[in-house]
Amino acid sequence: MKQETRMDRDAVKEPVYEAKDKQNRLVRIVEKVIAVVATIALWVFLVLTLYHKLFVDVTPSLIRVLWILARSLGGAVLIMGVWQSYNWFRFHKKARRKEFKRQSLADLGSLYGISAQNMERLQEIRSVAVVEFKNHRYYYCIAGEAPIEIGMLRKR
Repeated sequence: MKQETRMDRDAVKEPVYEAKDKQNRLVRIVEKVIAVVATIALWVFLVLTLYHKLFVDVTPSLIRVLWILARSLGGAVLIMGVWQSYNWFRFHKKARRKEFKRQSLADLGSLYGISAQNMERLQEIRSVAVVEFKNHRYYYCIAGEAPIEIGMLRKR
């Protein structure tokens, strides 16, 4: 009987390596606190700057620029609304997409390089089939069952 190594057990438990989980807890907490404080400080700076520019340092040229921007925004909204209405009237009752014809499991399996029996196995499982790369080939790995090679992904 083959004895399972620690690496094999870790690979089963955690297939994906998350660097953040391996960091010190204190480092993660400090990073989050700094991010929150920096975000709040930048939002306060933005709000104060906008208030100062829009209500304290108001000049006639600024009012004119804001008026031009408001009219441009209104024009863009009007143009997009007209375009949406045009597209709706032109296309709303048309079936432009065709359905694919139904395919058997054998046809679908041949597309992916999997036999019809293995396609039936994949359809019957109720757990997750994980794709793994072993020995220069890709496999569907199902807990407690033999892996199924994905033929179309085989390196040539």
